[in-house]
Amino acid sequence: MSRFSRYDTDEERLPDGMQRVGYDADTQIYTYRDADGSYWEGAPGNEYGQLTQVSNGGGPSRHEPIDAALRHHMWEEERKNWRQGWQPLLNFFLIIGLFLMLLTWWLYWTPSEQLPQCGGQAVPYKIHKGDTCWAIAGKHKMRVEDLVKANNKLNCDKLQIGSSICVPSVI
Repeated sequence: MSRFSRYDTDEERLPDGMQRVGYDADTQIYTYRDADGSYWEGAPGNEYGQLTQVSNGGGPSRHEPIDAALRHHMWEEERKNWRQGWQPLLNFFLIIGLFLMLLTWWLYWTPSEQLPQCGGQAVPYKIHKGDTCWAIAGKHKMRVEDLVKANNKLNCDKLQIGSSICVPSVI
């Protein structure tokens, strides 16, 4: 306990006749009432300090009623401020949405790799890393010329990994 804790009460810190009557948690503003009935507010976040008068004792508030045109203008300004405040988050959601759309397009709309239509005596073969025409023909116990003849326009120097070719079955 602090040795100055006795000075932390409202009676010690507030002017004579001033009493704390409320606190608004949203704006973090304390409200005080003076001996003559007038209301005062402190600065946001400060429990004590400089006070600002909000209303006179017993009389109406110092704020004048707002006409409809001014109220509409204030509402438009507040709506613009809302958009500006949320703009970075809306941009983030836009980027996430575009990413998800592109991912969906890539997964579902790109054509799947179709195996080549091989004749009745041939089977499809998918080319792997390190495959050459010589190695493929050797695995299937055939000549390279038979492999090239079975695949129209096959260039043995440019085999692409993942592509498919037809390998004739040897009987």
